[in-house]
Amino acid sequence: MRVELLPSSLPVSDAQFLVTYLVNNTVAIDAGSLGLVADLRRQQSVRQVFITHEHLDHIATLPLFLENVYDPGPDCVEVLASASVLRFLHDDIFNGRVWPDFFRLSQPEDAFVQATVLEPMVPVWRAGLSVTPVPVSHCVETMGMVVDDGTAAVAFPSDTGPTEALWRFLAGVPRLRAVFLEASFPASRADLATVTGHHCTTTFAAEITRVGRDVRWIVVHRKPRYAAQIARELDELGLPGVELVRPGHTYEF
Repeated sequence: MRVELLPSSLPVSDAQFLVTYLVNNTVAIDAGSLGLVADLRRQQSVRQVFITHEHLDHIATLPLFLENVYDPGPDCVEVLASASVLRFLHDDIFNGRVWPDFFRLSQPEDAFVQATVLEPMVPVWRAGLSVTPVPVSHCVETMGMVVDDGTAAVAFPSDTGPTEALWRFLAGVPRLRAVFLEASFPASRADLATVTGHHCTTTFAAEITRVGRDVRWIVVHRKPRYAAQIARELDELGLPGVELVRPGHTYEF
């Protein structure tokens, strides 16, 4: 399995403002930066977009992406999300005011987008991958995605604070190789992390003990103003298997 966190800036840096993971170049998890990829052929290779929740850094360029890859005919991108997220996208983004209503405009013979409802803990199979949405603990309804290609499994919890269902599920995933887990705030802002449903470095350190075996812990979603402080605190903790994400780097599992 190949995984890339798309960069949020040019030139490429480790600053992360938006969220899109590409899996095998054909499946995207979230669309924060997807529509900004300069190579349109890479955008056109993406046929499924899984949306974890409706926060702007996870959906910001979805309208641009769908417009960029539109080709007249029945073939189109599939957007997969919970029923509430799909309603939000239709009512508040693709509403004919913020952006054209691609859902209503899509016809069987000429489609912009196909919407598919995801149910918690019910896997779907796309592009040779099993993707299981698992509820996590954020300030809005959010589902992390666990992706399994039959050889390796990788977890993308998305935005979350301390949670339960995800770790219970991952305990039964023998092929788990890596978890892209957020650490949004330093320990000094634990109060803000709690209120907004994120991890600080303290809760991050506690959560990575929950799986009970060795996996790669790849740190994502460091708030840019705190990124250096978070990196220092995690380094001082000396946590095994923990590494900072490298935007634009292709991870192979």
